[in-house]
Amino acid sequence: MTRLARALRCLAFVCICVPLAASLGEAGQQEAPIVVAAGTTLVSDIVNDLGRGLVTATPIMPAAACPGHTDLRASDMRALADARVILLHDWQSHLDSVMGPIRNDPSLAAKARTIDAPGNWMVPDRQKSATLAVARVLADIDPPHAALYGERAKARIVAVARVAAVLAAKAGPLAGLPVMTDVQQQPFLQWLGCDIAAEYGRFEESGPQKLARALARAREAKVRLVADNLQSSGGSGKTFAEDLGAAFVVLTNFPGGFPDAPTWAQAMAANLDRCLAALGRHGQ
Repeated sequence: MTRLARALRCLAFVCICVPLAASLGEAGQQEAPIVVAAGTTLVSDIVNDLGRGLVTATPIMPAAACPGHTDLRASDMRALADARVILLHDWQSHLDSVMGPIRNDPSLAAKARTIDAPGNWMVPDRQKSATLAVARVLADIDPPHAALYGERAKARIVAVARVAAVLAAKAGPLAGLPVMTDVQQQPFLQWLGCDIAAEYGRFEESGPQKLARALARAREAKVRLVADNLQSSGGSGKTFAEDLGAAFVVLTNFPGGFPDAPTWAQAMAANLDRCLAALGRHGQ
């Protein structure tokens, strides 16, 4: 088993032993889990890890979709209605596509909680902060198990650090690599040590002049890799890569964006592998 596989397995099975009394009710019956509606798969990944056996979370946004350009479906509204708590990112509190239906229903608005963990949770340091923030929320809504959530959060943070160390060691070929990237992938690529020469957003939001300036900066920097964001799905990156003669890759900003990478650790590893594979195919 490789170091990466061991690190991923460590994060997947990061739970410490749970005393039987903590998972059983007074009558000796399994407690019904607390149902949580999660803003994204980043939220549900942490909740389901820290709360296993006690809490179950369902994301209301498809992992491969852009949260800012996706309306809630009927199934999402049912998930919100069935949940005891709705846990959202801080940036989701500004999205009408999410908050509109919640504000219009007092019963949903009363259940909505914003997690105090700004930034991109795909980056390991932000993932650690998010883990602690989620643990605090779970402790608040389920006080009898507060200590357990705290211990699991500590164990997850250790596992996140192990995964990050393995990936950082594997990312050596990307250190100092000039890249052009969708703005949503900038934090991840910067964490890998890439040199962010130019950024771009959606075509309809950036406009042709802004994109042309970004392309000019990329050409001047002799960019060798262009990274699109799966959830943005604008498709600009492939055109830029062809124009620049650079390698092209599509990365995910959420666990589950790639079906074979349903957790944070697996999504991080998949992103790195895709970058290295793209450079390899391009002969770099």
